[in-house]
Amino acid sequence: MIRVRMSTLGLGLTFVLLLALLLLLRSELLAAHLDNTIDYFAADAATYLSLYADLYAELDLSENPALFLIGSPILFMKLASGDLFLIQTLNLALMTVSLKIAFDCLPGRRARFEFMAGALAFPYFLFGFLSLNKEVYAMCSAILYACYMARGRRSHLLTALVLAACARYYMLICLLTLLVVVPRDKAPRYRLIMALLLAISFSAPFIKSLVPGYSGEDLLEDSGTAGVFFSSLIDSFGYVLAYPIKYAALIPMRAYGLLIGSDRTTDLLEAAVSIASLAALVLALGILFQRKPRTELAQRLIVAGLVAPIPIMWSEIMHWRYYSFVYFFFLYAIVLHRQERRSLGSRRIVARNA
Repeated sequence: MIRVRMSTLGLGLTFVLLLALLLLLRSELLAAHLDNTIDYFAADAATYLSLYADLYAELDLSENPALFLIGSPILFMKLASGDLFLIQTLNLALMTVSLKIAFDCLPGRRARFEFMAGALAFPYFLFGFLSLNKEVYAMCSAILYACYMARGRRSHLLTALVLAACARYYMLICLLTLLVVVPRDKAPRYRLIMALLLAISFSAPFIKSLVPGYSGEDLLEDSGTAGVFFSSLIDSFGYVLAYPIKYAALIPMRAYGLLIGSDRTTDLLEAAVSIASLAALVLALGILFQRKPRTELAQRLIVAGLVAPIPIMWSEIMHWRYYSFVYFFFLYAIVLHRQERRSLGSRRIVARNA
């Protein structure tokens, strides 16, 4: 109980300090949204503010129902009457509450510290409160869904689904699919996962053009040679083959883009996301395929991270950030596994000394 209270106190103190920093930098962060330098910390943040100011500030929400599906940062600016600081404060509070819930679902102070360190090592989470962005909702949604898998609380699940919808409507589809293919209290349904891959393989060529803003020639033009290859493979009913290759290829792609050099503002941010995601994937796969004991929950979380993007990766989108929420499934599994190994080691020491 004391440890839990200390964790809560530490999070509360961190929230207060970051809120004070946010207040201190209030004008500078607004200026960064106006001159696009905020893109060093969050992709599209300046675009969302510009769209709100130029197109949506004076319009009625009833005239723009699409904002509820695809434009949550603009929607929240409308609801906050254009108060960027209010949204930043609420984002910071959301991140703090998400970490607190994760702490409550993790065994031991060391596991909580490792989870927080891993969360803050992920740029989309670390900088989530600084700007208008969707990634903060995606990352917090993944944390709460992992907590649902650990504890089974419906409040965690419902909140995760709402946040997923705030991030991207197709992330909501991913989590709803996970409920079926990786149930929290049963083994992953591998046959159903394969059936899903095959079903999308047969249907994707026909439905790609029917999903607004999700696939199309404009996306294909920006996706490069790799994007054209995957699109052609999927159009040839080959999604079942394309999915694992595209999954593995997208993760390091932005880090490689930084190495070869470009003038994109978000290069460094996206490279850091790629490196963190790749490290988490390698560690998670090491747990999944090793002979040493692992908890069933850690296994389910890793499988969830591997299969979660299946319903959405058939599009021409060639950007890992749309799927990067799986990092938190891997992180949760890694922390749980490390804690289990420490507990097993302690039990063996006690047994030898008995």
